[in-house]
Amino acid sequence: MKRLLAMLTLALMFWGVGFATAEAAIPDDVQKLLDTKKCQVCILNDAELSDTDLAGANLKIAVLTGANLAGADLSRANLMLTDMEGANLSGATLAGAQLNGANLPNANLSGANLSNAEMTQANLAEANLSNADLSGAVMLSVTLGTANLEGANLKGANLRGVNRSMVRFCNTTMPDGSIENRDC
Repeated sequence: MKRLLAMLTLALMFWGVGFATAEAAIPDDVQKLLDTKKCQVCILNDAELSDTDLAGANLKIAVLTGANLAGADLSRANLMLTDMEGANLSGATLAGAQLNGANLPNANLSGANLSNAEMTQANLAEANLSNADLSGAVMLSVTLGTANLEGANLKGANLRGVNRSMVRFCNTTMPDGSIENRDC
C-alpha cells in the first residue's frame, strides 16, 4: 500500500511538471528508451519517435507531450499514467497496450490500432480517433469530450461510464456492431 501511494504521489508530481512546463525531451531519456525500451518517469516532450519499435516498452508515468510517435509500434506497452497531450500517434500500433489513467487530450490517434487496449480512466478529450481500431478496448470511465470517432471501430469495446453526448460519430462501428451516423 505504501508503494502504491508513493507511485501515485510521484505520478501526480510529474503530471504537474508536464502541464506546467514546456521542457524539451531529455536526450539521455530518449537514448535510454531506444536502448532498453524502459523509461519510467522520463521526460520525452516533443521527442521524434516516429516509426520506432517500442513494442512492450515500459513508459509508465513518462511525459511525452507533443511527441511524434506516428507509425510507432507500442503494442503491449505500459503507458499507465503517461502524459501524451497533443502527441502524434497517427497510424501507431497500441494493440494490447496499458493506457489506464493516461492523459491524451488533443492527441492525434487517427488510424491507430488500439484493439484490446486497456484505457480505464484515460483522458481522450478532443482526441482525433478517426478510423482508429478500438475493437475490444476497455474504456471504462474514459473522458472523450468532443473526440472525433468518425470511421472508428468500437466493436466489442467496453464503454461503461463514458459520456458520449459530444463525441463525433459518423460511419462509426459501435460496440454492438451497429453503425452510428449521428454526425454525418
